[in-house]
Amino acid sequence: MKPLRCALYHRVSQVDQNERLAIDELRQAAAARGMIIVAEITEIGSGAKNDRPGLLKVLAAARRSELDAVLCWKLDRWGRSSLDLLANLRALEDAGVRFIAVTQGIDIKPGGDAMSHLLVTMLAAIAEFERDLIRERTRLGVAKARQRGKRLGRPPIGNMPTPAEVITLRNTGASWTMIAKALRCSIATARRAAQKGVAVAEPELPDTAMAA
Repeated sequence: MKPLRCALYHRVSQVDQNERLAIDELRQAAAARGMIIVAEITEIGSGAKNDRPGLLKVLAAARRSELDAVLCWKLDRWGRSSLDLLANLRALEDAGVRFIAVTQGIDIKPGGDAMSHLLVTMLAAIAEFERDLIRERTRLGVAKARQRGKRLGRPPIGNMPTPAEVITLRNTGASWTMIAKALRCSIATARRAAQKGVAVAEPELPDTAMAA
């Protein structure tokens, strides 16, 4: 049987953490399973971020069918939150790549045994619970902000001119672009201000023109 190709992935959160022990354990785990190590990636970064360069590199290699397995020291090295962890595991599963957390006895095989399915199902349930908590916290935060009178949504762009200012400039023959620049607002804002005021009057003709 052809030996499996594996990537060793380990993340440390601080520069002063010693990753040497973890890497040695990962190498031993790969050797014990008769796997060939094709990549070793150690990176420093917060587990709260799921766009870590090393992680993305492993996932890209999995999608290109360059890996058969990924070995991690612990489950939380692969993803801190249940949402990110589940997403990363499913990315490997879609690519047909096995995931092993060597110090926790976790071995998730794509389309594999009942234990793998159980663990992924549990993670999915926890992730859904986490999503609900985030939505609830967001809803409560918005409600409290409104109670305090805080303005929500995008702030208005530029100044809000008065209808009189816009109409005065418009009656001089200024274009909407010139008005917006002069009043330091957007063209749409200037138009809305004009609509709130009286109708724009036609500019008076000079006496010489009337005499003609």
